[in-house]
Order: sequence, then structure tokens, then C-alpha cells
Amino acid sequence: MAVQDSDEPAWKTLVEMCQDRAAEQPDRKFFSFLENGVDETASLTPREVDLHARAVAAELQKHAPAGARVLLNYPPGLEFVTAFFGCLYAGMIAVPIPPVEAGRDGAKTGRLEAITSSAEPELFLSTASTLDRLGQSESVDKVLSGLVRVATDTISPDHAELWNEPVVDGDTVAYLQYSSGSTGVPKGVMLTHANVLDNLALIHKNGSRGDEEASETPPPVVLWLPLFHDMGLVNGILQPLFAGFEVTLMPPLAFVQHPYNWLRAISDRGTAISVAPNFAYELCVRRITEEQIKTLDLSGWRLAAVGAEPVRPETLERFCEVFGPVGFHREAFFPCYGLAESTVMVSGGPAFDPPVIHTFDAHDLAAGRVRPAKEGSRTRTLVGCGQIQSSLTLRLVDPVTGELCADDEIGEIYVSGSSVGSGYWNAPQVTEETFRARLPQASGRDFLRTGDLGFMYDGQLFITGRRKDVIILDGLNYYPHDVEASVSGSHPALRDDRACAFSVDDGGQEKLVVLVEIQRRHRILRGGAPEDRAAPNAVKASDVEAAVRRAVTADHGVRVADVVLLRPGTLPYTSSAKIKRAECRDRYAAGQFTADHLA
Repeated sequence: MAVQDSDEPAWKTLVEMCQDRAAEQPDRKFFSFLENGVDETASLTPREVDLHARAVAAELQKHAPAGARVLLNYPPGLEFVTAFFGCLYAGMIAVPIPPVEAGRDGAKTGRLEAITSSAEPELFLSTASTLDRLGQSESVDKVLSGLVRVATDTISPDHAELWNEPVVDGDTVAYLQYSSGSTGVPKGVMLTHANVLDNLALIHKNGSRGDEEASETPPPVVLWLPLFHDMGLVNGILQPLFAGFEVTLMPPLAFVQHPYNWLRAISDRGTAISVAPNFAYELCVRRITEEQIKTLDLSGWRLAAVGAEPVRPETLERFCEVFGPVGFHREAFFPCYGLAESTVMVSGGPAFDPPVIHTFDAHDLAAGRVRPAKEGSRTRTLVGCGQIQSSLTLRLVDPVTGELCADDEIGEIYVSGSSVGSGYWNAPQVTEETFRARLPQASGRDFLRTGDLGFMYDGQLFITGRRKDVIILDGLNYYPHDVEASVSGSHPALRDDRACAFSVDDGGQEKLVVLVEIQRRHRILRGGAPEDRAAPNAVKASDVEAAVRRAVTADHGVRVADVVLLRPGTLPYTSSAKIKRAECRDRYAAGQFTADHLA
């Protein structure tokens, strides 16, 4: 069964989708894995996915009933694929989680405890080697007490014959997508089979050229994103089976340590699609050498989606400048916007057009108004994050009054449609507040309050920031990621993209605080003997702090009240590399950035 050329998905459940692919293209290699980012070490066909999923499901059905929550804790690899579908085939609810780390300093179980407390799972799936390693940790053993632990890589395919097909329909919850926890305690979004299939159709339509022949094979996808993350799960596992394209996966570390691996894999495949956050494109510009660039041919990179974090026009320009000579086309860039509460995608495209970039008056934006830049004024350049398809309804709402915004006003983004999840698991009050918003102009329709602020302009959705993170100074709104971008690069001693900006109340007014990490090779001086100042890579703290203040004032017209210089690795980040601003603010207010943390 092919993907239908309409807004209606061709399948009613993800199980049906997988089974149909196994019947139609049983031996086509859909999934490949490059363990070191270069060499293929594993692969899967739809027949193998279906067979192993039935075997896993049969084993799970021995231990828990349909509807049970199942934690999936896997290192990078293809075992996650068959385990995930095994949960769906069993009629159970998959709960992907980041791999639990158990190093020399003991296991870090905070996130595992939070998710376990919320999801109340009955099973914990992983590989045999991972379960053996985690079994040696008393803290992990305590959190997982009472859960049945299953090593799915030891389950024989013969178990597939024991599978009992459960009753599953579009309204059945397929999986819980837990948030990264960047703005608080992780919450599990309930996504039904129908939610996910609707969003897969939306992604396919937004990313489609519109003139492909029905028989045309889509380009393969190359992806390094973690599979427990919404972008990795949807684009790396579900979308390939939905749209009928192959995918090459590699571990996130294979990219982070050697960004060249990502672009080389794209180049080697001739034509390709890929998805990544803004920082990934920036990392390629900074870390891939001229010699490596000369070996690439990126002329076949059809779609380079950018999402999951603010899309920066400077990054797009730099990437085009560096990789244009080896064939990369500006039209390949596909800025998009989405969130787990709406499966993954809300807006994107049109595909194969250059990114929509506009420059606005910065003071007006800070005041919540949208005006084109005036000559001589301070400006802010933003990238459009795509169009809104008819299958979704989007409204911009004043977050204080609840009234619809005028066309030239910034508001909170409200979304309604079949891609929107049914709520947060085991959290009725937050579900009501987030997923059940009502507007007088759309009676009877529930809206998702995204918590993101933005506006529509030139047919595109522009994102200005997170409502919870907005810094309000003298009645004007400033967005921390913009301030952090100004800080990055303001002095050679600072680490790129390792800053956090927020405001605190000093008892009389809000003041702006910037935390920023120092590069390892630099030594920060706070006074000291004259001979210390001659040491290699020594810089005065006052010089660095002054550079930060100048950059922020020049770009945003505001004063930084406090600049805190930190050792590398001090700032807290989520598993998806998002800064935990709320935690930073709380720790700063509690005086927890002590001398042990300072550069």
C-alpha cells in the first residue's frame, strides 16, 4: 500500500504500516547503521523488522497486559527499532528514554526516576550487555525495582509464532514522548497511532516537491539524532517506513566528535535528505577542514531540514558560503518548527525554495510589535520556519489576555489538529492547561498552548522565543537565545554556544545575568602577580566581562548586571543539548555557582 496523495494517512495504525511494508518490500534494506560513522555494521529490512517485532511482542505479552508502559533504554543502534515496534505489536505503550549513564562516579538516575515515577512502567527493555552493566549499579537497581527487565537482542525470531495480535486502532496510545526537561520536570506526551500518522503525512506533504512520480524512489535519509528524541524517532524510524525511503543512522557521538562523518555519508549516497538542529550546521562550518571539504559532493543534498532550536540566519549564510563550492544549494535548506506535543512538526516549507529571511526593527519586536527594519535602527534578522498546512489550525494569542493578536503583534502560538497529542500522561491538571485551551472565535475546538512566541509574516511562521524564558527589562521583551548568541564570540577566551542568559529580581527591578563558560586552554586572571599575566593564554577576567557587556549592549541596547565566568562543563544541559535555563536561574539565586565552579 503506497502513501496516499491526500491529507488522510494510508494506514490506521503504525503496526499496519510496518506490516504492509514487510509484505510489499520484504527484502529492501530500509535501515543501515554506521557504528563509527563510516562503516556499515548492521542493517534491517521490513521483513526483519516485522519478524523481530512479533518475537519481541510475544515475549512482552508474557509479562504484562496491553496498555502497559515499557521503558526503552538502548545505546545507539538498530535494536531500538525492533524493540519499539515490538511494543506497538504487543499493544503496549513504548516509552523511549535516554541511555542511562553508569560511569565511575555512579549512575545518574535523576531523569530515570522522574520518568519512571510518571509513566509507572511494568517493563524495562535494553540489550543484554547494557542490562548486565546497569545491574551492577545499586542506584539503578533501586529505581527499576519491580520492573521486568528484558534483553531484546537475545529473543529468538522463532518467538514470532507465539505472537497474539492485540486490538489496536488509531485512538490507541502508541508511545509517550518525554520532554527534555529544559523548562521543568519531564512530561510524557501521549501520542496515538492516529496522531503520529497524521504528522507523518504532514511531514511528507511539507517536504514534498509536489511533482514526483508515484514510482519515484525518495532519496535516502542520513541521520545522527538520538532515536529517543522526537526528531530522531520520527525521521529516523517512522518516516522511512511511511514514505518508503531508506535511512542511514549513526551514533550522535560519531557526528559530534567528527562532523565530517555526517556530510561524508550524505556525499557518498549521491542524493540524500537530512535533519538537524542549527548547532549541527554551525559545528560543520567550524570543525570540517578545507581538505575534508574538497572530498565532498553535496550537490545531491535535496533537503537539509533545520529545527528543534532557533534557526540563525548567520549559520545558514556561513554554511552556504563554506559548502556552496562543493555543491550545496541554498534551496536545500528547510527551516521548520515543531514540538513533541504536536508529534514533531507544525510548520515547514515550501520545500526547494530558499529560506525566507527578513530583518525587523528590534525595538518594536521587544515591545511585541512586528515592523520592518528602519534605516538607522537596531535590527533583528529572523528566519521563517515554514508555512502552515490546512490540516493544522494555528492562532496567535496574547498570553495575558487570551485575545487573538493583530496581524502585526507577537503572540503565543496555539495549535489545533490531528497531529496534536491527547495530553500528558498521568498529569490531568497540566494537560487541561496545555492541551485544552479554548478561543471564543473557535468554539468547540481544543488548542495546544505551545509556550512559544511568534508571528506570521510573508506566509511564514516566525519564532521569537519561549514564553517562560522571556527576559523582561523596562517593559520590553528580550529573548535569551539572542543574548546568548551575542555573548558567544564576544571574546576569544569564551566557549562557543556555552552561555546562559536570564533575569532575576534584585528587590527593586529585574536585572540581566549572563553565565558563560571559558575555553579550557585559557587561564582567567583576577589580579595576581605581574608574572602571571605573562603566562600563555592568560586573560584578565575584567577584560572578558567587559567584552560580554559591550556585545550585549551593542546588539540589544540593554546592560548586563552580572557576568559570571565558569569552568568548561559547568552549565547544565538536557539530553537533547538544550540549556536548562530554569535550573541556572535557581542555582544562581541560591548562590550555588561557588568558587569551585568559577573560572
